[in-house]
Formats: sequence, structure tokens, C-alpha cells
Amino acid sequence: MGIGKNSVGFASYLNKLLSLVALAFFLNGCAPSGIFYWGDYEDSLYQRYIEQNSAQAEVYLQETITDAERNHYRVPPGVYADYGFLLYRRGDKQAAIAFFNKEKRTYPESVMLMEKLIERVRLQMEQEILRENPSTDSGREP
Repeated sequence: MGIGKNSVGFASYLNKLLSLVALAFFLNGCAPSGIFYWGDYEDSLYQRYIEQNSAQAEVYLQETITDAERNHYRVPPGVYADYGFLLYRRGDKQAAIAFFNKEKRTYPESVMLMEKLIERVRLQMEQEILRENPSTDSGREP
């Protein structure tokens, strides 16, 4: 009879322990892993460099950034800049500059690199404007 009571007590203890372990696993699954939200960043790299699919890589990066910002998670270092670079390659230079600025504000250690990239993109934009609208000086006779 003593063994019966101990086995019931042990079963109750084991049941409670297993419930706590299950709860811990459940709560751990809901928490973001690490201090950054990586989302689909790994998939974006795969799409860009292995599948050569920049459009899908851009979608994954945009989703990663949107999900992180919406849920108040930290976007990992370099993700804003990476997305900005994809926008630049697509031809959306203004949006690229905006994301380079986000990278710069979020990660001050990137300021020098981001400022250099922004400077180069702006210079390229100015050159494009000059090509599209040649000055009247070039039309004068010598």
C-alpha cells in the first residue's frame, strides 16, 4: 500500500514536471532567437547568391525588415544596408539612400561606410541628371 501511494505521488510529480518542460519549450518557441530577428535573411542570401534570384531575395529582405519592425525586434546589422543595395541595383536610388541612412542610424559603427555609399549614389544621381539635361554651355559655338 505504501508503494501505491509513492507511485501515485511520483506520477503526479512527473506529470507536473513534464507540463513545466512542455510549457518551457512552448514559451521558448514564441521568443525571438537571440538579440536580433533574422527572419528570412538566410533565405534571401540563398536566393541571391545560389539561385541568382534578386527579386525573391528582395522580397525575403523586405519581409524580414517589416516583421522585425512591426514586432519591435532588432533588425540585424547589415540588413538595412543589404536591402538598400538591392534597391540600388534595381534602380531605386532614393529608397536605397533611405535604407543606408536607417543602417547608419541603427548601427553607428557603420556611419563611415554608409556615408561613403550615400555619397557615391548621390554623385551617380547627379551625373544621370546632367546626362539627361545637358547644360546650354555645351551647345555654344567656339
